[in-house]
Amino acid sequence: MLLAREPGPAVALNGRGTAFGFVVPFGDGYWRVGGWDRAHGEVPDTAPVGLEELRQITERVFGSDFGMHDARWMSRFHSDERQVPRYRVGRVLLAGDAAHTHSPAGGQGMNTGLQDAANLGWKLASVVNGQAPEDLLDSYHAERHPVGRAVLRSSGALLRLAMAHNPPQRGLRALLTAAVGHVPPVARGAIGRITGIGYAYKAPRGAHPLTGRRVPDVRLEEGRVRGAARGPVRADHPAGHKGGHDERFAVAHWASGRRTALLVRPDGYAAWASETAGAGSAAEAAARIATGGTPAAS
Repeated sequence: MLLAREPGPAVALNGRGTAFGFVVPFGDGYWRVGGWDRAHGEVPDTAPVGLEELRQITERVFGSDFGMHDARWMSRFHSDERQVPRYRVGRVLLAGDAAHTHSPAGGQGMNTGLQDAANLGWKLASVVNGQAPEDLLDSYHAERHPVGRAVLRSSGALLRLAMAHNPPQRGLRALLTAAVGHVPPVARGAIGRITGIGYAYKAPRGAHPLTGRRVPDVRLEEGRVRGAARGPVRADHPAGHKGGHDERFAVAHWASGRRTALLVRPDGYAAWASETAGAGSAAEAAARIATGGTPAAS
């Protein structure tokens, strides 16, 4: 959809009365515009949709239709909230929309699906290449199913807050909006949830606080974390062992004076971390990860 008057550089999301609407930039001059007015009741997905219907909803929600014109594509859809009970059943593994479907509020679906694939991809490759037993694939469900459940809840909560029609709900919406805009920790948490990179995987009791968390793409002497993580990578301090690689993991070194030793999985998450352990401990942790086990606490 082209707009004669843009609502702003970011997502516009609002609810008013029985109507709800959102306007999202595609980045190429076009905008995704959607909305619903529950006063009109449920309409079949096959029913034709016209620009005038969307214009009326947008005007009611935002007080303007932003001069919308020249829609590239229009359709109806239903916002279901569903999740399969298991992401793996034998040789069948589900990811993305096949595993979870939910409201588009927050735009979390694509990020969640991509990260499902990133989590599953390296594990599937390890099993297929004979580097790990089939049991490793069970950790895909264990790690990603809770994330999918959280996304269903947060996207549904965003939609219900946007559709709030009584004073207490609208007050809560205003409070949360103000907190996201003005309280940095709340803003960081919201961004982490929406992008999907703020979720952490469960770590064993007593593990280093970084275990199970996504490792930022920081600089290494050998490049950057993302470029190095084609397989397990042990990131160590500059004074540590130089060069070479273990058969289970490559060795890299922080470009800074950081002392923490990390074992970074191919999907960018820390599988093990220690402030004191040496290469032998990292090798043992890598072996346990490759066989589907959980690294011992360090």
